[in-house]
Amino acid sequence: MSQQPDCLFVDVDTGIDDAFALLYACAEPHARLVGVSTVVGNVSLASATRNTRAVLALAGRGDVAVAPGAAVPLAPEQNDARAVHGATGLGYATLPEPAEPAHAVHAVDALIAAARGHAGRLILVATGPLTNVALAVMREPELPRLVKRFVIMGGAYCVHGNVTPSAEFNIWHDPEAARIVFRAFGGPGGAPVVAVGLDVTRQATIDGAGLGALAARLGATPRALALSQFLEDSARFYFERMERQTGRRFLIMHDPLAVAVALDPTLVETRRAAVDVETAGRLTPGATIVDWEGRWGRLANAEVAVSVDAERFRAKFIDAMVRLAADR
Repeated sequence: MSQQPDCLFVDVDTGIDDAFALLYACAEPHARLVGVSTVVGNVSLASATRNTRAVLALAGRGDVAVAPGAAVPLAPEQNDARAVHGATGLGYATLPEPAEPAHAVHAVDALIAAARGHAGRLILVATGPLTNVALAVMREPELPRLVKRFVIMGGAYCVHGNVTPSAEFNIWHDPEAARIVFRAFGGPGGAPVVAVGLDVTRQATIDGAGLGALAARLGATPRALALSQFLEDSARFYFERMERQTGRRFLIMHDPLAVAVALDPTLVETRRAAVDVETAGRLTPGATIVDWEGRWGRLANAEVAVSVDAERFRAKFIDAMVRLAADR
């Protein structure tokens, strides 16, 4: 009897790189995308939900249920990231208005149902703030023991942050939720947090030449042209911002790397350690603190990514987009 494929559930706050991550998830032949939930973060919950449904439709996966979740963080509300992702969250890209479902299950209900329904086989990936996951684990404390693997895009462990000197955006946006999640996972019999943070995502980039080479491989089918146009138009907004900041045009593929690691953990090297999140510091809210030397005396709750095979990841991403464009 053939082994059943792993099931994939992705929690997103769909901006530009979340959209790329969703496309990657849809193109993966060795895992089945069983659900997607949305959370406030890069943009409002309504925009994240709309963007998610539109991107799934672009990928030919409009059948995947999208479950809206938390519209505000557990912590005092923070600013969004529209300066990075554009007013809609998708840069300069425009997509057809997606169909609205007759009714939508709440993200927490959808996540818990997926974990129970696919116990031991569910790969959970969070590419936005951890509000939905925190709410789910508070309702279902067994969640860390139900999932096979739990990967987040979040944190800055040995590097500086991208929203404050010490904090990465997803953790900073709801540090209370992040602290709940880190403290819930990694206990006896539970999956640890596989933390794909800025330490490795800053190495996972793509530039205009890379997107041009990808477009050349996609071909001229209607889906290929639509996909290529979306990738170019959404990335161009990010390119312009990075050019103003650094003088170079490139996109950091934070969220696609997290999805790729969830499906192929060999893309990164990790170190196991105890991680907690600063929620009270005046200068360091949202900082991810790692006890590399075991000084706290706590059980390790995280596998922190410390290096990445960026070239292999880029090749996998391009191959995934080619598969997606060719899929009928």
